[in-house]
Amino acid sequence: MVQAIYDVAVALLLGLAAVGSGVGDGMIMSKYVEGIARQPEARGSIFASALIGIAFVEAFPVIALAFGIIILFTAGKF
Repeated sequence: MVQAIYDVAVALLLGLAAVGSGVGDGMIMSKYVEGIARQPEARGSIFASALIGIAFVEAFPVIALAFGIIILFTAGKF
């Protein structure tokens, strides 16, 4: 029973991390396109900032995956 609760917790953790990452990527790219539409000559610096933002947003699901694996394999061992 306890293992099932941990399994559900890990599934929620990974699912919400994936959804949050998708929303974050969408917001970053929409602001990127909006910034280029407003000021096309600043395309290079806007693109660099967008890539840094996407890198930070994409780090969260990887961290959540690591936590999920730790929780999954150490469930009930404490």
